[in-house]
Amino acid sequence: MSEVWRPINDREKRIVNRLLSQDFPGNIALRIQLETARVSTIDPEGSLQFRVTGLPAAVEQRVPIEAYYFDLGMNHRPAVNLLLHVVNGMLHELEVYKDDGSSIATGLSRVDPDDLHFV
Repeated sequence: MSEVWRPINDREKRIVNRLLSQDFPGNIALRIQLETARVSTIDPEGSLQFRVTGLPAAVEQRVPIEAYYFDLGMNHRPAVNLLLHVVNGMLHELEVYKDDGSSIATGLSRVDPDDLHFV
């Protein structure tokens, strides 16, 4: 995919804020970084790469939070997984993939953040 940077849209921001609402080391600093975010879509599944400014977050692992939702509103697998990557204390990527590798019907633009389930 091309590297086109744009402001994060409202739905994407709501999804990332929902991930950051969970209690883990560094989540507050990451929320502050999110306010400065520009993103680029990096694959057909809708994964996002971030450009942010701010102080580094004291996270303890590269993927401090994971969540999933069920495609097409169904309550069964395969699920669509969301992994938030942090590199050197900075928001780096929201990885999106489906358990079985099939196409994602309900992309980030249509997901209700309240439908996320946490790992």
